[in-house]
Amino acid sequence: MAADSVEWHRFDGNRRCAGWGARGHHIARSKEDQPVLRSILVALDSTEASATAQQLALRLAKKFTSQISGMAILDRAYITAPTAVGIGGMAYKQHRDQVKLEEAKAFLARLESTFEQSCEATGAAWQVIEAEGVPHKLIEMESGRHDLLVIGKDTDFHLDEHPTTSETVAHLLKENPRPLVVCPRNAPASGPIVAAYDGSLRASRTLHMLILLGLADGAEVHVVAVANNQERADHRAAHATELFVKHGIKAIAHGIASQAAPAEIVLAEVEALQASMVAIGASGHTTLQSWLLGSASKELLNACPCPLFVHH
Repeated sequence: MAADSVEWHRFDGNRRCAGWGARGHHIARSKEDQPVLRSILVALDSTEASATAQQLALRLAKKFTSQISGMAILDRAYITAPTAVGIGGMAYKQHRDQVKLEEAKAFLARLESTFEQSCEATGAAWQVIEAEGVPHKLIEMESGRHDLLVIGKDTDFHLDEHPTTSETVAHLLKENPRPLVVCPRNAPASGPIVAAYDGSLRASRTLHMLILLGLADGAEVHVVAVANNQERADHRAAHATELFVKHGIKAIAHGIASQAAPAEIVLAEVEALQASMVAIGASGHTTLQSWLLGSASKELLNACPCPLFVHH
């Protein structure tokens, strides 16, 4: 199969089927009660952060009676990557590659089974999607059929643990058609939300999407705006806070005048407030966006103790 091609399968747990899991279910809702967050895509990998992402996705699916899709990816190119071999070593490598592929498929099957059991216990409508190819390309493609992507920060589908943010997640932070939540290894199940706001249009869209998806419902939101003078910081914080208040969400403005890196200030607020999520949106030319996509992003993402909500 080509690296960027996709073959979709639906599972009812034991056999492939044409629709949602047979033991899952759809819950009838009136049109007025339909939430915006109707479908969630979560990446299935073996890391602790991926397990945290699945737990969060299941909590959201239960809260909003959303459909949830678990995506398992076989990265054949990574598994069978060329390596230097001696004379006569090619046959051995081909055999070893085949063994590794079969082991990877079996491991993915176990991840799928665990995900299925978790969905059944939650009562969520679910499906499992299997695909083979370049992980970030496949996720970008599948995200277009969902409202939200939830993924562990170290998810790369290489079936091992990584202490740092994966290249797959780095790609998705830069380019993804839907909002995404990047989860750390451990994350609080409850707590306030920190919304970082730099006054840009993209930041405004991010906070608006956070509200529309219902992710801020029932939470206390702390809007953090950092600027080089207090008046500008207060104005930005108040501007964004008003949007939350109009939607009936309790929000508190934090205008902070500082010359320090905005991301470090936001991270300090996240830790001080013991936040359950931080929302970040910024234009491509701001220091906040440079932090998110730049060379320091992995270090700070690894240090963030709660899920990170990002929208382009």
